[in-house]
Amino acid sequence: MHTLDQLAQTAIALLLREPFYAHLLSGLNKEVVGPGHPVDTLAVGHTAKGYTLYINDRFWNTELTRPEHRYGVLKHELLHLVFRHLQVSETLFDRHLLNVAFDLVVNQYVERSLLPDDSLFLDTFPDLALLPGQTWFYYYKQLESVKKSQDGEDPNAPARESLQRIRADSHGLERHQPWQAIDNQSELEKSLAETQLDGLLRSAHQRSSAQAWGSLPSDVREQLQSFLIPAGSRVDWRRVLRLFAGTTGKTYLKTTLKRPSKRYGTVPGNVLRHKQHLLVAIDTSGSIGQPELNLFFSELFFLWRAGATIDVLECDTRIHQQYSYRGRTPQAATGRGGTDFQEPVALANREKPDGLLYFTDGFAPTLQTPPRVPTLWVLTPGGLADSHPQYSQLPGRKVRFAGGA
Repeated sequence: MHTLDQLAQTAIALLLREPFYAHLLSGLNKEVVGPGHPVDTLAVGHTAKGYTLYINDRFWNTELTRPEHRYGVLKHELLHLVFRHLQVSETLFDRHLLNVAFDLVVNQYVERSLLPDDSLFLDTFPDLALLPGQTWFYYYKQLESVKKSQDGEDPNAPARESLQRIRADSHGLERHQPWQAIDNQSELEKSLAETQLDGLLRSAHQRSSAQAWGSLPSDVREQLQSFLIPAGSRVDWRRVLRLFAGTTGKTYLKTTLKRPSKRYGTVPGNVLRHKQHLLVAIDTSGSIGQPELNLFFSELFFLWRAGATIDVLECDTRIHQQYSYRGRTPQAATGRGGTDFQEPVALANREKPDGLLYFTDGFAPTLQTPPRVPTLWVLTPGGLADSHPQYSQLPGRKVRFAGGA
């Protein structure tokens, strides 16, 4: 039987057991490859043709011969799309450790019996006591500490030996090789790839029944919901932008069918719009948990959709990352130290955006240099209470998510 016919049989099994993944698979190009191709196992990748599943004919017919393993490895590859691992661009990170971390994430959602014996699981590193349900960044940092450890009295020696063995044996990690092509794409091509992936995931969600959607593990549903079905905003961001509108000289004309031209009495007419450039500081200190970070980035999406141009600062006692926000939630936030508002405020004073928004719980030393741009503090529900002496010392406007003091 031809490889693509066998793949179709596996797809039918997916459709019967886990329809969401079958619908996701149906949106991919499929390409059977042979000797000399960079993929010598099974892999997903992205090219000008879109997202493609590559199936090495030799691997499929001589090594991946058990139907349950074909099912499991195929689901494994689709989960990399769900968790958007192809979009992770960390050129300074150790590629091998990244690959291991990615597999530790997705293999938690595939039955062990459905994967080949050399697959990686959390208990591949029993001495690390890795927590389940974490991001790739968490696992990467745990593995990185192992790699950096020295010989001698080292409690992580067994884990280091496991890493060395994985590097020698490969463990199928060559399946991630096509992802490197995305790293070489232009920003426009990367943006297009993200949009295409959004479309694939949204289509699979829409084609799945409520029962099929509900049967997905909660972690997988949450991952998808953070991109596809964002909850309603808790803050009226259009009102917030109006507060900043008077501070900016950047305006543009937008045509509208709702308002006739006053000069000519015809439609479309023109309406004057403000374009706000905002600096948004995200508190990534140790006192901010993952639920708060999820809340911050969810609100950031609605702020962006309301029409703001946004530069994000991930910061604790210092700024760890600065990037332009384009409607995507990062896989992991950097920081987890203490809190100090000084560096983001100083940057805002230098760059002079139309406004500074600071998502935080509010617990930090008093600012020594006040902001010289309009500032809004967005506080967590359990953050600094209104009655706390430091609350009044936060310069600018303050708003709190529902449920706070």
